Amino acid sequence: MRLLQAVAVVTLLALQVSRAAAQPAGSVEVGAYGQVTRVAPEQARFQTLTPLSIGVRGRVNLHRGLGLELEASTSTVEGAGDVPRRRYNQLVARVTSTIPLSEFSGLLVGAGVARSDYELTYNFGANALLGVRTVISGRYVLRSDAIFNYLPTSGATEFAIRTGLQAVIGPFDGPTTRDRRRGNLTMQEPGSIEAGLIAQQWWLHPGWNLRSGGAIGTRVGAFLTSRSQVEVEATYGRQTVRDGGRPGSTGALLPAGQTFRVTTFSVRYAHQLPVGRRYALVAAAGPSRSSYEYTDHWGGSGMLGGRVALTRDIQLRADIVGNYLIRPRVMDTGVRIGVSTLLRLGR
Repeated sequence: MRLLQAVAVVTLLALQVSRAAAQPAGSVEVGAYGQVTRVAPEQARFQTLTPLSIGVRGRVNLHRGLGLELEASTSTVEGAGDVPRRRYNQLVARVTSTIPLSEFSGLLVGAGVARSDYELTYNFGANALLGVRTVISGRYVLRSDAIFNYLPTSGATEFAIRTGLQAVIGPFDGPTTRDRRRGNLTMQEPGSIEAGLIAQQWWLHPGWNLRSGGAIGTRVGAFLTSRSQVEVEATYGRQTVRDGGRPGSTGALLPAGQTFRVTTFSVRYAHQLPVGRRYALVAAAGPSRSSYEYTDHWGGSGMLGGRVALTRDIQLRADIVGNYLIRPRVMDTGVRIGVSTLLRLGR
């Protein structure tokens, strides 16, 4: 009898591990990691050649073996210039594929884009990853990775190894069956990807001493349920100085006629309410980072808008967005319109 009970327990645990290792479409993984990086010192101008960093990672599983993840790490390093200590940050977005090794583990291969901050400059480039994902117990996963970044803007290279824990949340089914029965074209299967381009008009706070203007951007989202998704968005624009000879966000006087890069990066949770067969109202909120005149500011972003299904695979989005930045306590607002396409990889 005890032998039968032991066999039953082992079988149930194996099934549980199998589900966790399968990475079902629409599930989410969140976690933290510690990292050591080897940085090319001639480009980075660091005296700390192997900085230790801590980071956070979020991942949306689009399919049993395919995932989209975003990670950010930070550390403090000794500088070689006038500033003795400075921040060293990495931001990476990538797609990974999982190759099963056993019922408990899998090999991850990934590629994407990276951004590293050296002093007041942003270095963009390519990222490659090779790692191992091991189920520890239930919904907890151990991730150990090696990554390589090549940043052509500065010629810098970065090699890092890291390890950390992740927790699996979901999958979330939501009202998938009901919405499928209704036939609303804005509803999607969990694990579906939405990618598109946006055009935006900014109304910037006067404290930046920059004129309001246009920006372009891109947005990528992954559906967790038929109505909700996690989306990542980045915008870019160049704005002209409003009043020459007056200070900007850094306190330095800005020359008349000069332009500065204005970029934003936001991660939001979005939920939509279907209206009819082709329309839906959308509300979203999440953290954001805005960069003005080479300074970064963190805050929150909120959005309210709507979407129209032009066809089954092409959607039109129109939104009002507001970014509140904590430290300067200012709000920037904007309106945008964009077109996106859908790729269905889920169940």
